[in-house]
Amino acid sequence: MRRLILAGAGHAHARVLLELALRPVTDVEVILVSPVAQAPYSGMVPGWMAGHYRWEECCVDFERLCERAGARLYVSSLTGIDVMRSQVVLDDAEQLSFDWLSLDIGSTLQPPASKRLDILPMRPLATLNTRWNALLERVARLGNGSRFRVLMAGGGAAGVESVLAAWKGLRQAAPTVNFTMTLATQGSKIVPAMAAGASHRLERHLSRRGIAVVRNFSASHIDGDAVMAADGRRLHADVALWATGAQAHAWPARSGLPVDEHGFIRIDRCLRVIGIANIFASGDCASWQPPLPKAGVFAVRMGPVLAHNLRALIQGTALRSYHPQRRHLVLLGTCSRHAVASWGPLSCEGDWVWDWKERIDRRFLARYNST
Repeated sequence: MRRLILAGAGHAHARVLLELALRPVTDVEVILVSPVAQAPYSGMVPGWMAGHYRWEECCVDFERLCERAGARLYVSSLTGIDVMRSQVVLDDAEQLSFDWLSLDIGSTLQPPASKRLDILPMRPLATLNTRWNALLERVARLGNGSRFRVLMAGGGAAGVESVLAAWKGLRQAAPTVNFTMTLATQGSKIVPAMAAGASHRLERHLSRRGIAVVRNFSASHIDGDAVMAADGRRLHADVALWATGAQAHAWPARSGLPVDEHGFIRIDRCLRVIGIANIFASGDCASWQPPLPKAGVFAVRMGPVLAHNLRALIQGTALRSYHPQRRHLVLLGTCSRHAVASWGPLSCEGDWVWDWKERIDRRFLARYNST
């Protein structure tokens, strides 16, 4: 029997499995390889950090989705690909052959090494649950009136939304602890990819919560309990949350896949890996030209095209091209049930924006988690 391997429980693969559940393909074994059976939906993770959701409410249940699609779930991760033999290598050294392979493995973060400072990378999302809960347990053990310094490295959308969520979540876990919070951004302003009005609105929310913003801070290394900038400035902390931007997994390049200068997998207009007819890549792990933001909305929009093209390759029909949207809506929570919206040059905010965001997020998850 021919075999399709889906590597990674990303947004695009959720759509592929849903399509297979609705319209099965015959004589094809489908395997999903994922390090977790429940994969978080990125849009709801900051809300979980702020205490608005349980972890399970934020996740696509891929075990159930695989059952609906007639697919097998391997709880494992890829560590390499043998392109010539059409085999993948799993983290336990097991090898699986494939006829078709699709990669939706997301991105990662590799903060500077530190022996003294506790660093909590915000990616990969699949393992954030364990890391964040460990931090909550740590601060909950602190005595009354203790001081605890939190540094967020990264002033993009993920860093700003996460530090606001952390402001609320940490205080809920340890209400008698005095937290000092700082956001360090590499540029002169936060969320530079969003509308200027959205940036100003988020600046106000940071200020209202006493979160200091340090600008033009390019983190280079760790010295003791301090994050060092290239210009010699240092920011001391008890924990550093790390959201400096998506980084590529190292193994695709080691496996000989074509990658860009940052290590992301190069794909064509049909989401196929350049020069390899039976391997696809989508979401954060893929490199599109011109470059796309590493945002979940693009992986979601790639999903229907990927589902169509995998089916087309199996059945020998025509592939479809992916056309990224020119603008995309950004909705960022501000830690309370309030959010800021950005669309091109326009921005707005309010409790109603949070309600709007929540409806979108819950509708997305319900599509994949319904029985």
